[in-house]
Amino acid sequence: MKRTKALYKEILDVLHFSEKKESLEIPVTVQSKVDCLKKICQLFLEDRTIENIIDSISFSENFKQHKDFLDAKMTEDISEKNFQDSIKQIRLRTKINTLFENHDELSDVLDSIKDGSFDSIDDLIEDYEITIKRLYSNMMESNRSLSIEAAASLDLVKDDFTHVVDMIKKKYDRTNRTSTGFDYLDRGIMNGGYEPSRLYVYGGGSGAGKSTILNNTIYKSATAPITTDVSFKQGEINKVYVYVSLENTIEEALMRTYQPMFDRTSQQMLQELGQGVDIKKLLMEQFARNGSTIVMKYFPAMSIGPLDLMGVLDDVIDEYGKESIAGLYIDYLDLLKTDTKYDLYRIELGHITLSLKTLAVEYNIPVITGSQLTRNVYRVDDSHKLSLDMMSESIKKVEHADFVMLLAKDPVNDTIVHGKVGKNRSGKANASVDFKVNFEMFKFISADMKANPEKRDATTKGDKECRVSPLTFDGLGNI
Repeated sequence: MKRTKALYKEILDVLHFSEKKESLEIPVTVQSKVDCLKKICQLFLEDRTIENIIDSISFSENFKQHKDFLDAKMTEDISEKNFQDSIKQIRLRTKINTLFENHDELSDVLDSIKDGSFDSIDDLIEDYEITIKRLYSNMMESNRSLSIEAAASLDLVKDDFTHVVDMIKKKYDRTNRTSTGFDYLDRGIMNGGYEPSRLYVYGGGSGAGKSTILNNTIYKSATAPITTDVSFKQGEINKVYVYVSLENTIEEALMRTYQPMFDRTSQQMLQELGQGVDIKKLLMEQFARNGSTIVMKYFPAMSIGPLDLMGVLDDVIDEYGKESIAGLYIDYLDLLKTDTKYDLYRIELGHITLSLKTLAVEYNIPVITGSQLTRNVYRVDDSHKLSLDMMSESIKKVEHADFVMLLAKDPVNDTIVHGKVGKNRSGKANASVDFKVNFEMFKFISADMKANPEKRDATTKGDKECRVSPLTFDGLGNI
């Protein structure tokens, strides 16, 4: 039965929250016990033993009247069920504390609605939206903290960690991954593809293919034939790729999905539309191969934030179910607005990135997005020259992400995009990649390993590249 520091901190938080409530009057006799409990929790946070704590407070005139009570509690037999019930109640109260941190702010907004004391409808709506979003953000953060705590402490000898093993199996089961659609990325760099609860960022300059690679990883994964034992009924949707664009409108997003799928330029697609080609039928035939669909949403730049994205996901979940979401793709991070205003833009970007990571954990899905790089990227003519310090505005975008790939369009050859994995929490980092592209069709054709000439490793032999052995996966999706 766990009694962690986090538990005692939560108890203190609950007590402090209660003391702030003016309407709550604690009887004198009870107040003494409350003060005693606070002191016990504080001493536990200092890593004092329970025997030492009881001995220490027994000498206090303030608490010595509770010694018999405490002695009885020390020898009391408590069941696992009762203990867990107590933990649950403490966490519920902790959650209330978190949810209503801005209670006074909410109360003021509601009062202004009742008595009409607001200056304008515009101000009222803005204040109300900000307050509600903050409440929702508090709830997200509370859920995330509890999720982290649930797996944060483990005694490998005393604890039953069957649930942790189950979490590992589920997380690293290849059937729970979402393919990038590129064999080398899936097998050579990632452990099978995008993993649930992780945030993936593709950084690039204007025209480097941020939007294109996002779109390509969606359609390639959505139309790839299923190779596992997963079965589904004909016409059933079991995978939903949620694509939110703040740059390309819906018609542009549709074109950039159709064109690379069928190797069409914009002009060729327009000719087919003029000839009456049923592009919906062609797309549906492709998606039917693994029971998938793409849900596209367009919002003007800087019009929505991470909490609005949660609303988008909730709508999709209502339609298809939570387990069906293969990933959330956002084009792109820098065009989102923050749910809380900050004085500095870089702090806002850091907050947005952290919120996207929280969203990935909350919904247990991969979140994939793009971001802008600095002007230095336009001079890059080799993958190895890309570095994380090219990430524009905020390094927090790198710190909060689980995976960062940098992209640079070759300044001479427009059929090549150089890529480098600058960060990867689950797979290979510092890997250089050259993509073969056709921007007339908005298509990333292939991803090929680029050997580092300054570093001899298993992929190089002398001055010549050697073949890499085929990569295979075990049942958990490991190479």
